[in-house]
Amino acid sequence: MSESQQSKEQSHLLLNILLIVLETVFSFILKNDGVIRLQAKAFVNKKVSLRINSYIPYFDFYVQFTDKGVLFDLQAPADRNVDLEVSSTLLDLIKIFIFGNRRSIKTMRIGGDTELKEQFKDLLLYFSLPKLFADWKQWLRQPHEANQAIASKKRIAPLLEKIDAQRSQINNLHVELKQYKNRIRLLQQRQRLINIGFTIITVVLVALLVYNLWSK
Repeated sequence: MSESQQSKEQSHLLLNILLIVLETVFSFILKNDGVIRLQAKAFVNKKVSLRINSYIPYFDFYVQFTDKGVLFDLQAPADRNVDLEVSSTLLDLIKIFIFGNRRSIKTMRIGGDTELKEQFKDLLLYFSLPKLFADWKQWLRQPHEANQAIASKKRIAPLLEKIDAQRSQINNLHVELKQYKNRIRLLQQRQRLINIGFTIITVVLVALLVYNLWSK
């Protein structure tokens, strides 16, 4: 066996071991953290699958959310298409999960459904160590129902901020909609006045023309 083949096999083995560790850790967090379980509920119900690609250094693997946990694999799911294509660097992935770096999340290239992409970005932040350690005691509790999961203020703060931002955007859209309606109403009134004026001018001109013909 050549050295290059042996090196490839060792790299493949290390990556497999790493994926097993990640699968164990992420599945444990998903099952024992009530906030993340609620946040990932739509992903689990839809069995969302991801392709994670790192281009510095190059490697890729697949992640699937299931009711059994978060599954990691080197092969794509055989029974479904990939929902999201995620491209990043290894350094940015480390920054996201170790430090909860929002800038690294923004620089990720994600292909797929727009709404699903935004939900995935939010979910990434909740899986980061700073968010997990903000309320680590929740891992040891099993609420009777998922909706009864209690989260600390630090963990729900980003979600509340996003809700406030969306509410503000909705209010701004309502204001813009009213402004557009008023503009349309004014334009319609002006158009009516123009039509009436044009009709009056036409009638007057026709009357003058008829009068001149009769007067001759």
